[in-house]
Amino acid sequence: MHFYQLYGLIFQSTFCIPDLPDLSPTGQHPDVTIQWVTDGCIHDFIPQAVAQQPIALQVDPTDALVYVRDIGVFIVQGGCKIVLVSAQNAEQEPICQALLGVVLAVLLYQRGLYILHASAVTIHNIAIAFLGDSGAGKSSALAASVSQGFIGITDDLTAIHINTDNASLYSGVPRMKLSAAAAAQLQLAPSTPTAEESAFAFSTASPSEAYDLQNLYILEYGSDWSIEPVPQQQAIIELLRFSGLKSVLSVRDRHHFKQAAQLAKRVNLYRLQRPRDLNQLSQSSELLKDHIRSTHSEKYSLEYEVVK
Repeated sequence: MHFYQLYGLIFQSTFCIPDLPDLSPTGQHPDVTIQWVTDGCIHDFIPQAVAQQPIALQVDPTDALVYVRDIGVFIVQGGCKIVLVSAQNAEQEPICQALLGVVLAVLLYQRGLYILHASAVTIHNIAIAFLGDSGAGKSSALAASVSQGFIGITDDLTAIHINTDNASLYSGVPRMKLSAAAAAQLQLAPSTPTAEESAFAFSTASPSEAYDLQNLYILEYGSDWSIEPVPQQQAIIELLRFSGLKSVLSVRDRHHFKQAAQLAKRVNLYRLQRPRDLNQLSQSSELLKDHIRSTHSEKYSLEYEVVK
């Protein structure tokens, strides 16, 4: 058995997940079990016509099915169990990629967390997250922030606990994908001029500690640097727009809308506009540190220096 800790949960898996650091067995009952079945048949779960699609999902709060072509069927039960019935000759690397992406998002949704397609970092126990359309630079913002003294929490998949008076995050998968140009600018290895995108590991915050989520930043490109607040009513719309499960949850899902409204009351949402210039990538971290200091100066004492 293999044990891992992420998103505040203990996972027990029958197979190794290379992207995750191993956790020594503690005797604690796992929150989630993962089982890989190699002798099952995917057509027991999906019809032949669906099997021709690249991906298919059927999701509800208690039972879900995620099918990924050439990988298999993931059965997600009650936010506490994942069973993979693999396709013939399915390989471990793409299995783990799917597991740590959409499948994990579905499981966390079943546990009542609000899922955002976002990257997050922390500094002095304050967590912030970056939202944006595909290509907006969420992973680059994460990498630049880490290089300037922030601590990584998660890339791409952010799961938020909406509490009575705040919102909080736990560390997720310690891996990010960056373009070769962004990696070279931040002097990260491996990076090759011909590669469009590569995966990079990063050190995460303590996996057992919850971090208070304060600010969310929608990343946009513009001619100059600016940070502008988003009104609360518009913030609800944006939080729904960047939901990590928007493709499978009905826009009429009242619970989902209620969560977005609650989150909009507990965090501050801003638009962060910056030039499309990789040479200025590290400046975003300096701007963020100044902004965090100015918006939370009464509650937090943030003393730091920008890492050169």
